[in-house]
Amino acid sequence: MELLSARGISKYFRDTLTLADDRVSVTLADGETRAIVGENGAGKSTLARVIAGLVAQDWGEVLVRGRRVGRGSVREAEAAGIGFVPQVSLLAGSLSVAENIVLGREPRSMGLFLSKRKAYVETAMLVERFGFRLDPDAPVSSLTAAERRQADIARALARGGEILILDEPTSILSETESAGLFELLARLASAGKAILLITHRLSEALGVADTITVLRDGAVVAELRAGDADEATLSSLMARRGAGAASSRGAVPWRRPAGPPALELRDVPLARGARPVRLSVRSGEVLAVTALAGNGLGLLEDYASGMERPRGGEVLAGGVELSSIRREGLRARLMGYMPSDRERRGLCLPAAMRDNLLALRRREFPARDWIGRKRRDAAAREAAAPFGLEADPRQTASSLSGGNRQRLLLARELAGPRAFFVLAQPLQSLDRASQAEAAARIRDLAARGSAFLLLTSNVEEAIRLADRALALYRGEIAWEGPNEGAPTAALLIGAMTGAVLPKASPA
Repeated sequence: MELLSARGISKYFRDTLTLADDRVSVTLADGETRAIVGENGAGKSTLARVIAGLVAQDWGEVLVRGRRVGRGSVREAEAAGIGFVPQVSLLAGSLSVAENIVLGREPRSMGLFLSKRKAYVETAMLVERFGFRLDPDAPVSSLTAAERRQADIARALARGGEILILDEPTSILSETESAGLFELLARLASAGKAILLITHRLSEALGVADTITVLRDGAVVAELRAGDADEATLSSLMARRGAGAASSRGAVPWRRPAGPPALELRDVPLARGARPVRLSVRSGEVLAVTALAGNGLGLLEDYASGMERPRGGEVLAGGVELSSIRREGLRARLMGYMPSDRERRGLCLPAAMRDNLLALRRREFPARDWIGRKRRDAAAREAAAPFGLEADPRQTASSLSGGNRQRLLLARELAGPRAFFVLAQPLQSLDRASQAEAAARIRDLAARGSAFLLLTSNVEEAIRLADRALALYRGEIAWEGPNEGAPTAALLIGAMTGAVLPKASPA
């Protein structure tokens, strides 16, 4: 008997007139790993949320070992053994790993008080059983992205999860961290857990899954064994009509820019005891800074975006101290910024997609446009169109999939030339066609004189977009040089992990 069977799942969002899933059926057996792949907006995340009980389907049913699970009931889904790991972690940063894992079903002492000792013991046993690399006492706020993802999975397992649904679990992880996660998933599958992996990364689906289901425009278009597929086949099945031109664009040759510095960091410390960092990004240049979590990339983002003032040294924008520029003026005229924390820094999730898209253009619309909204709706559609974001402008940002939230941010931040852009992993969560569109837009803006500081843990992203790259290791520049393709990628990976520390080359 099948462990999980989702039959004829359909979900129609009436407020946006969107049929997200159209009679989708998938199955899972004990120990099976199935990947669900498709472009952004194909219905992957909606399907995952329906199975997990977070969204009530309009038609169809979800069964676990032949028993129907109630529509839109997280409690029933968890009781049936379904554990959900969302793309955006919901763990409480102020609590420990153990406290998060038992949250909602806390072991009690004397029937009244939380027993931290019991919580620790339960978590320690779970960690030991499945080989998690977690300290039950560690505050979640202190965890790396990879450790936080492990904690998300452990929490789902602790709720009796025999079926794990993971929605884009590697979207915030580097290649090395992703490899570690997949080793964990392989151990879980060997222990009999069934895994449903939602991903847009075809290499992950082919390397991890036993079976692959392809969604396009909310419907299943193919189901095949991973060993019988390749990336070209999957890409062809996923592609919407008219998407071929965008996805087949080749790389645009780069010239070495000679413009003046648009953004500079002078003697800025990124880690205690590390040598201060000096770097500059010139007009017309894309500089990629690569690093694994905990090696200074987060602080570099805070300082370069003006979110925080460095503890030493200085950050200059066009020769002017960044901290002296008013935040409103910086964002409205000088800087485009895509933060790594999309939900807290980049978007207002309860607000409409329209209002998020036009947040930096408020002065363009007089009071009557805020009452009638028609002109703003038209402007939002126009801004969204180049990135294939076809959702209704009235739809809330919280209702968008991870890929469409990314598209929304790109549409807003790359709307026109700025002196400089600070982009944290801009291709994250995007399908291939959307990546091609974003890359083309970045190249176009750079050609028009904008400077780009690209912050990423994804070496492929750095190689694809940048004409100069450097790697951070423990808060210091471990390697710097021009982008020359595969040899540079090998050096970057070695420098990021501390395995190879070549002498820095001149910028």
